[in-house]
Amino acid sequence: MRVTPETRERTRLDLLQAGADLFAEVGFGIATTRELARRAHVAAGTVFNYFASKEALAAAVLERSLRRAWEEREAEQRQDETDEEALFALVAAELRHLAPHRTWVAEVVESGISPLRRDTDVGVAALRTAHLERVQEALRSAGCTAPGEVSLHLYWTLYLGVLSFWSRDTSEHDAATLALLDRSIQLYCRALREDEPTEV
Repeated sequence: MRVTPETRERTRLDLLQAGADLFAEVGFGIATTRELARRAHVAAGTVFNYFASKEALAAAVLERSLRRAWEEREAEQRQDETDEEALFALVAAELRHLAPHRTWVAEVVESGISPLRRDTDVGVAALRTAHLERVQEALRSAGCTAPGEVSLHLYWTLYLGVLSFWSRDTSEHDAATLALLDRSIQLYCRALREDEPTEV
């Protein structure tokens, strides 16, 4: 039986929804691809026709939420934002859109998108790349020089720390996370400014 593009896309969306629901219910680590397939009403092996791994599926779920945040951010961005304001607004929008996945984001961060992991899945690497592209755009629009590889690695490490902290934050309205985010961005932007070449 021939599978149409529409059927493929519907199956992909069903897998994403089943993944989001299952990860929220039992956690990322405990969730199995067999149970995911059962909930999406597909054969167990079908999952791997769409996603190379459970991590790749989780990254796709997160990316779907992040894309909504990026669209929101694009619509709200002001011309006169400083580098710190632009980055803070970007990450704050992402956290709002990631809220439905809060209970399992840290597991994915720790298992799949840590800067220390070398065998990163293609889907997970794409998530990192897409986010860092938004960071570079935000900095460029604020008039900053594009950060180099070392600076981006520093940023990514700070970002993952904020995500991990946020996933466990019990403060009212995420006040503790927002304070950590603000401080992390201040440190990062200060480091970027100090790293900029001075004119002679």
